[in-house]
Parts: sequence; structure tokens; C-alpha cells
Amino acid sequence: MVWVTSSLASLVLLGFVVAQVQWVSARETLANISYAWLTIGIGLLLIEGLVSAARFQLLTPTHVTYGRCVHAVAWYVLVLIGLPARLGEIAGIAIIVKYMNQRPGIATASLFFQRLFDMILLLSLLLTGLIFVSPAHALVQKIASVLVLMGFIATIVYFEQIVSLLVSPLLSRRHEKWPRRILRLGLQARIFRRHHLNRRKSNSLGALTLLKWVINLLAIACIVLAVVPQLSATSAFGIGVVYNLSAVVPIQTVGGFGVSEAVLLGSFSWLGYSLAASAPIAIAIRVAMLSAPLAFWAVVVAALALRERPAEDA
Repeated sequence: MVWVTSSLASLVLLGFVVAQVQWVSARETLANISYAWLTIGIGLLLIEGLVSAARFQLLTPTHVTYGRCVHAVAWYVLVLIGLPARLGEIAGIAIIVKYMNQRPGIATASLFFQRLFDMILLLSLLLTGLIFVSPAHALVQKIASVLVLMGFIATIVYFEQIVSLLVSPLLSRRHEKWPRRILRLGLQARIFRRHHLNRRKSNSLGALTLLKWVINLLAIACIVLAVVPQLSATSAFGIGVVYNLSAVVPIQTVGGFGVSEAVLLGSFSWLGYSLAASAPIAIAIRVAMLSAPLAFWAVVVAALALRERPAEDA
């Protein structure tokens, strides 16, 4: 059922975006693409994958080589664009367990805190934009952003208490199979927060998160400017923030297909472009963004295959 509903949502949203395309405008968009800037943008996204691997390694309480973390990230970014709803995140937990030999609770907590730090940074950037760029009457959006940001920060501070509150109803059923497993996950996550995410690691995670998103937003800005060279760098950077925040839009699709294109379409429409002009721009940017995780996965898998290939006899 998840596959059906997610696929339908993706098809409907993609259909709406594609329906706006006028092929004359699309040909002009493709003809004006700067492939030099496009290459720089995709290259930066590959570098972002290496920073993501460093975050994986940082939040691993046992010794795991950086190479194994890169391998895990390669599969993680692939499943994120291939699975519906939030199944990519669940598959990410399984990937950390498999490739990094971590317990499920540790893997869950690792991804959870990475996502929390991501959202705190992106919301902070969005709030900054709302304060300095949006009109003064956009008070509701500013207050909502502040409240959500405070909620994410509170989740980090009170993580152990929140987990205890969520799993406490299962204590009376701890002798049953699934309640016992969920309680074990909760216990592992609490131990991870208490013993492995101290102030030093939190600061390091914050620094790596900042580096990751600076690279990501610069990459998206390069890709946007490659497709729409007349756009300002500030607007291109803002589109990157909105594009990444589209991942939390409560519409379940397959790998974000449909939602991301619709968000890009809306972003360019908000900047004053017609729907007919915005649609091919949105599709071109999205194709470029999708090529990066596929390229990262292919490079990592090929490199590992070459390294593991037995040496030929002289």
C-alpha cells in the first residue's frame, strides 16, 4: 500500500510539473545550460558524500574504518532516492547495521541526531532569510520557524526523557516479542545519547553538519546558476535551502519524486518566472541533483571492487 500511494503521489505531482512544460522553452533552457558550473556543482555533491561519511564515523561508538563509512553512505544515498515514504531512513538503519556492524538502536540514534542537526541548521538559515528578506507582515512564518527550531533543540536536550516517555507504555508488555525489541531499541538509543554524544562530539557534529550544508548549498547554487545564469547568487542559495527543506513536506512519495520538482517549480514561480518557464528549469535541476548520488554510489562501488580484486600473478 505504501508503494501504491507513494507512487500515485509522485506521478500526480510529476504530471503537474511536466504538464507545464512548453518544449520551445525547454529547448532554450537546455541550450543555455553551463556545463562547467554543472560539473562543479555535481563534484561538490560528491565531496558532500565524503563529509557525510565523516559524520557516520563520528557517531559510531565502536571502531569503524572511514572506508566502511563511505561504503555505507553510498548505499544510503541510493536507497533515499529509490524507496517510498520514509522507508529510505529505515533502510539506512539496516545499512549502518550491515556495513558498520552497529546495533539497531545505535544506528537509529545516529541517523536521528544527524537529521536533527540538519533540520536545526536549515531552519536557522530559513529563519534568517525570513527575517532579512521576507516582508515584515510574514510574522506567522517567522514565529512558526522559531517554534519548530526550539522544538528540535529541545528534542536534543531532553532526548532521553522523550524516549522514556514514548516506550514506557510498553513496559507492561516487555515479555512479548515486538514490545521487547522496541524497548531494547529505546535503551540502546538512550545509552548512545548519554555516553557517546557528549559536548565534544556534539560540537564536532555541529561543525561537520555546517561543513556538509555549506558544500551542499554551494553545490545547489552552482547547479541552479548553471541552468538559470541570470539568477542572483542569493536567490540560488535560497532555492537550495527550500529544496532541502522540501524533504519534510508531509506528502509521501517515492524518493521525493514529485515533491522536489513541485517545490522547485513553486520557488521559481515565486521569483517571478512563469509556470511554463519554471517547469523545464525545475526538471533540469532535479535531474542534475539525482545524478550526484548515483555517481557517488557508482564511484564508491567501483573503487571497492578494484581494491578487493585479487592481484594478478606476475
